[in-house]
Amino acid sequence: MEDNDINKIIANALQVEKDLLIKNVKLIVPQIKKAIESNETIIKEANALDKRNNNGFTMDFNIVKNIFSNLEKENTFYGDVKVLQKDETKKLTFGTQIMDIGNVVVINEGNPYVVIEMIIRNIIAGNTLILSNSGYMYGTNQLLVQIVQSVLEEFNISKYLVQIYISENFDELLANFANIDLVVCIGSHSLQHMILNKAKNKTLVSGYENFEIYIEDNTHIDFIKKIINTGLNIEVYINKDVNVDYPNAIIVDDILEAIAQINYNGAGYSSAIFTSFSENASLFVKTVKAKMVTVNTSPTIERIIDIKQEDLVNEKKVVYPFAFNLDGNRFNINFSKNDDLK
Repeated sequence: MEDNDINKIIANALQVEKDLLIKNVKLIVPQIKKAIESNETIIKEANALDKRNNNGFTMDFNIVKNIFSNLEKENTFYGDVKVLQKDETKKLTFGTQIMDIGNVVVINEGNPYVVIEMIIRNIIAGNTLILSNSGYMYGTNQLLVQIVQSVLEEFNISKYLVQIYISENFDELLANFANIDLVVCIGSHSLQHMILNKAKNKTLVSGYENFEIYIEDNTHIDFIKKIINTGLNIEVYINKDVNVDYPNAIIVDDILEAIAQINYNGAGYSSAIFTSFSENASLFVKTVKAKMVTVNTSPTIERIIDIKQEDLVNEKKVVYPFAFNLDGNRFNINFSKNDDLK
């Protein structure tokens, strides 16, 4: 078991050197993908053990493949310089360089898809990362972190670039605000609300992998059962006139109460209505406060995390002569044409 002393975890994160990360960042991600694929059997074994201990759900490796497919489209890498403009008169190039934010804490509910995507996104961004949850799917997540750490060490990068910390209330973690540069909270409405109240750092929130369903009639019951039986974190709201019994479902009088409940208690990520009435479907689509709304379709259809790569980096403005090469090679630069830089 890894050390769960938050003071040591923070100290380890602050000592990580990133010189080799900036040189190898574009090579590391494909290697992590390969390592996860080659260890799929052992990951499934850890996942099955978590599930037998009533501490997890069955992972779908198609979703893992989709995560990597989406990340392969990213072009915002730590250290990259993007050219914005060239001044032919002064022979100057204006651009931005992608820089890390620093030490990022990601608080989540233990969902391994969140763990994988946040690890990759923060490595691409050049950030040190501390993942924190209450221990849900502990075996699966611990193994995923160890696989990533092994890949980092293959490139002679400290494994402490990515660490995991188990906590029930996150107070001790967030008390280290002076050594944290960004907090990301991914989870239910209650988790988001708690972290926003406790965190003193800039905080991004997402309801990824938390869904709401409002059932207005029996038309799609068989399909709805399949969605609910996936074991995902789905809050179910049922119209009082529908004769359906789901444990922990919330009974509402009508669509207005369902919308009010979802807007107040929902995670704001993805909500669905199942109905035969187009007028109510339109009302739901227009007034529910979620980043994705579906009608008679699973709210899990498009599972893309809504934290963007640009949210995890800083951009530094750079201005340099045409002759200058940012590959680190040493040579003399002629500034004779650049002495009037008004």
